[in-house]
Amino acid sequence: MRTRLGAFATLALVVALAGCGGITGTSSLGYAEAPASLEPNSPTLAAKDIAFTKAQLDVAADTPFILVFENRDGVSHNVSIYPDGAATTKLFDGVLFAGPATRWYPVPALAAGTYVFRCDLHPNMTGTLRVVIRWAARG
Repeated sequence: MRTRLGAFATLALVVALAGCGGITGTSSLGYAEAPASLEPNSPTLAAKDIAFTKAQLDVAADTPFILVFENRDGVSHNVSIYPDGAATTKLFDGVLFAGPATRWYPVPALAAGTYVFRCDLHPNMTGTLRVVIRWAARG
């Protein structure tokens, strides 16, 4: 019984620290530091004055990517991805964090199409994510 309680307490502590930013590195919520394998052409987005700095991002279809998100405000922001403007079904949920700070969000592969990204605390902060098929160059 004590082993289970100890394991549960340890798990609770890890979850609490992760939520507070006390643990760095990879997680499903985002990287607190730039990953070593960051692509030079990773999409970037910033929040400034309770607005996104870009209204549209383009990424390759069927390919996971890392979204570099810089929060330049002193309030919390995140980026979540939805299939449409109704924002009822979340396809990706980025961690909320106060700025100024940067997070590197690992986003799973998405099918070709047009999606909506937004800050969940500030629903007026929205943009369009175009997921496009990229053709390989023939040589």
